[in-house]
Amino acid sequence: MPRYTYRCDECEKVFDVAHSIKEKWEICEECEGILVRVPSQTFIDSGQKNTTVKHKVGGIVENHIESSKKELKREQDKLKSEEYK
Repeated sequence: MPRYTYRCDECEKVFDVAHSIKEKWEICEECEGILVRVPSQTFIDSGQKNTTVKHKVGGIVENHIESSKKELKREQDKLKSEEYK
């Protein structure tokens, strides 16, 4: 199940909840204030050890797509070369 982050407008408590996308959380269990869903933040790991190097997200995504394409091509070639019984 997906995890969602909520913040209460009344008591300002922030918490994570795992629930179905169809469910809606609207009332704080602590103070019965109105809950606001906080947009989730995307984490992108560049795979590099040096954290002082800054990358543009687009470049990281492009590199990931290219490496995924190469990996898929290798798997396709491997499957084509195998004999099916």
